[in-house]
Amino acid sequence: MSSISSATASTTSTTSTTTSSSSSTVDTSQFLQLLVQEIQNQNPLNPTDTSDFLNQMMSYASYSQLSEMNTTLLSLQEAVDTISSGLTTASA
Repeated sequence: MSSISSATASTTSTTSTTTSSSSSTVDTSQFLQLLVQEIQNQNPLNPTDTSDFLNQMMSYASYSQLSEMNTTLLSLQEAVDTISSGLTTASA
C-alpha cells in the first residue's frame, strides 16, 4: 500500500510542477474560464474551500500586476536606452 501512496505523491508532485511552469501562458479570460469551470464542476458534497478559492484569485491578481509592471519597466528601459544611445551619438 505504501508503494501506491508514494507513486501517487510522485504523480501529484510532477503534475503541480508542470502546472506551475505552464501557468505563465494563461491570460485573464482563460483564468476566469477555468475558475468558472471549477465552480460548476465541483463536488456538491465537498465544495471548494473558500480560502483556497480566494488564494487562487489573489495569486492570479498578483501575477497580473507583476506582469503589467514588467511590461512597464521594459518600455522604460527601451526609452532610457534610446536616450542613452542618442546622447552617445551626439557627443561623438
